[in-house]
Amino acid sequence: MIKHYLLFALVVLSGSASVAQMPAGNTKDIKNLRAPAYPLITHDPYFSLWSTTTELNASPTKHWTGTDQSIIGILNVDGKQYRFMGQQEKKMETILPAADEKNYEFSYTESAPAGNWMQAAFDDAGWKTGQAPFGDNATMAKTRWTSKDLWVRRTFTPTKKVLTDLFLKIQNDDNTEVYLNGELIYSHKGWTNKYIYPAIKKEIADKIKPGKNVLAIHVANTAGGQWLDAGLVAEVKDSQSGLIKIARQKSVALTATQTKYEFECGAINLNLRFTSPLLMEDLELLSRPVTYVTAQVQSLDGKSHEVEFILSTSTDLATNTPWQEVKAEHYNSSGLSILKAGTTEQPVLKKKGDDLRIDWGYLYVATADGPAVSQSVSENVDFTKSASGSAKTGKRLKLNTRIS
Repeated sequence: MIKHYLLFALVVLSGSASVAQMPAGNTKDIKNLRAPAYPLITHDPYFSLWSTTTELNASPTKHWTGTDQSIIGILNVDGKQYRFMGQQEKKMETILPAADEKNYEFSYTESAPAGNWMQAAFDDAGWKTGQAPFGDNATMAKTRWTSKDLWVRRTFTPTKKVLTDLFLKIQNDDNTEVYLNGELIYSHKGWTNKYIYPAIKKEIADKIKPGKNVLAIHVANTAGGQWLDAGLVAEVKDSQSGLIKIARQKSVALTATQTKYEFECGAINLNLRFTSPLLMEDLELLSRPVTYVTAQVQSLDGKSHEVEFILSTSTDLATNTPWQEVKAEHYNSSGLSILKAGTTEQPVLKKKGDDLRIDWGYLYVATADGPAVSQSVSENVDFTKSASGSAKTGKRLKLNTRIS
């Protein structure tokens, strides 16, 4: 049987992690329990990652607020790949950036316009201009909006033809109708507290032309709280996703400090354990934001097999929204191979409210260094191939660990 250890840590601003010996004690696994969610990396509201399905590979791993914070696990057995953890999130290419990516302006009015206001040919020369997002929150909105209704228009010229599925990217409060070149693409009563991505019908998306196009939106405030930000994104297809097999999960068990899984990956049995040593009698250990991931593999047929353990951690774990710029790097220290990532902005204590994730401090993925260990930073959709790279700046990067 071969055993490997990985260490996950989220350290606020700076710090170091060390391995601690857990005291002996009697713990009972809770088997055959269908929990509403399974804890993977759980320390505090900032660093809290869960599997929301009984099968670890049936959904993306998520922050407790419900936002995807992806860790994907692959076991390569004799050249065949088995996904045992997470799901590959959709990768989106920006067609028209929202305000979390780039500053932009809407033309807008707060008085009911003429009936063809959503058409590309409409003359909005008499409208005001303001920078998005619009809202009543003085600390977050770039253009204050406090009236009942808002009509906005945003013209754009695409740099290339969209060949894949197109999606609206929007956060709205409250009732909203959205038009693309005069055709309704989204209607919603109520509000969203995060960006959502409604699909745009292909017959409408295909009408985007090389010249002037317009995204037009009406939003009505009906229940307090006001907000509007919108853009367009297109899905980037992953050509490798169909080549990866799904590992068969045999069991899941819980203890007070551990979640344990067992998988069948072809001719190999994989035991996976997440340990967060939250022990009340040791306050120093309790406050240390470190989770240990242990993987054990064993042949099921008694034969020798070539096995590689791959873990790809999204830098989304260190951001509030996935469009924030991050810097990631690899280095070695004290016998450990370490990946580190954090936002370039590091906005310490700048945000408040609900549905937020920490975007200051740094995420670390570490393992014992050695010839069988390879770590890299990448921005590729296909992280399963060997990659090189020690430092990168970008968005939605991957921290890749390979152990053979």
